[in-house]
Amino acid sequence: MNDMKNTSIREHLTVLLRRRSVIALCCVILTMILAFYSIVEGVNITNNVAHENGFMSFIYFTMISNVFAALSAAFVFPFAVEGIRQKRFILPKWAALIHFTATTSIAVTMIVVLAFISWTSPHDAFGGHNFVTHIVCPLLIIVSFFQIESGHLFTWKDRLFGIVLCSAYMIVYYIEVALIGEANGGWPDIYRLQEYVSPAFAIPASLLFFFGVSTAVAFLSNRLTKKRNKKMFLLWKDDLDPVEVRIEAYGMGRMAAQYGEENNLQIPYDILISLAKRYDTDPEDLMRAFAKGLIIERSDRANK
Repeated sequence: MNDMKNTSIREHLTVLLRRRSVIALCCVILTMILAFYSIVEGVNITNNVAHENGFMSFIYFTMISNVFAALSAAFVFPFAVEGIRQKRFILPKWAALIHFTATTSIAVTMIVVLAFISWTSPHDAFGGHNFVTHIVCPLLIIVSFFQIESGHLFTWKDRLFGIVLCSAYMIVYYIEVALIGEANGGWPDIYRLQEYVSPAFAIPASLLFFFGVSTAVAFLSNRLTKKRNKKMFLLWKDDLDPVEVRIEAYGMGRMAAQYGEENNLQIPYDILISLAKRYDTDPEDLMRAFAKGLIIERSDRANK
């Protein structure tokens, strides 16, 4: 009875993880489309309405963070597709860090808009394409980040990496605005920061704010990863020997063949790797056991 219950739970987890990958795939596709539309629209408005060089729109962090979000979505896209096809949810560390940095950066954009800009200039916050760049794209990239199984726990060093884009923009902004000045060819103070605070206060305060957002995103991601791993590991006893572990992998292969589509079988790569690590077993042995179970189940079904 317990084996039947565990099999049902494992099947549910496999379907759930695949569903998360489908959600992530939809989010990254929409992010790429909407971010591209909003960036083009922003450049056109700067050209045709403000009568300035369209590339001046890129002095806004909103534009930069949306460009980076679109690039992040493009990097994540093939892994989301792979997650649907073969249930391989483990992102390479570089892709996970880029996705993390994009999520942190665009979360900063949304928080600033909701906390400050929406109160002083609602139209600039939510009017036209701004609603897409300030709200829709941030929500999409955040959802995709927490839906894809990165397989990584973000360290304090990773959290510092996550604020590189925000910090670089802030430094360039203050160089252009405070040191060079608009009269000398620098940027205009579009955020009117010099009217309220001095750079000596704003720079460290901004860094702390960026790091706080990065830490919050990493904390939630790490907590979800640990919770998912714990839920999966509870399905297996602590004292399984290598033979029993291979039997589990063999059973997962038969289950994949039994419930999977004929031309779209699900390979739980991440679960097999996690099992191998937990029970100190050769991953290739588990892969072979899984493949054997899959082939035998397919053969049995074909002979019926």
